[in-house]
Amino acid sequence: MSAQVNDLLRPMGITRNVSAYSILLRCIELTYEQEDRLQAVEKEIYTPIADQRCCDPKAIQSAIRRATRTAWDTNPDYVQQLAGYPLTGAPSAVQFLEMLYNAAVRAV
Repeated sequence: MSAQVNDLLRPMGITRNVSAYSILLRCIELTYEQEDRLQAVEKEIYTPIADQRCCDPKAIQSAIRRATRTAWDTNPDYVQQLAGYPLTGAPSAVQFLEMLYNAAVRAV
């Protein structure tokens, strides 16, 4: 799974040296374990990762939002392609997670 996520993130300028990289990877892993987690992202994804990192769930959400903005600013066409539907601007953090998850599952 790590290789697929890495291949998805690299064209958007999110590489392993970006702090959000490991957060996004863990988000996708948690979603892969149980897809229903996307229906309760704060409780099922942000909070467990925040607990592991000893921080607030809002910090996790903020890191994902920053990564989303980086992806959109770096390669909006690729983000549009991942979405599979028209976007009028950068996707939300949850939309971005769902897009990455769907693309990673397709790549497996």
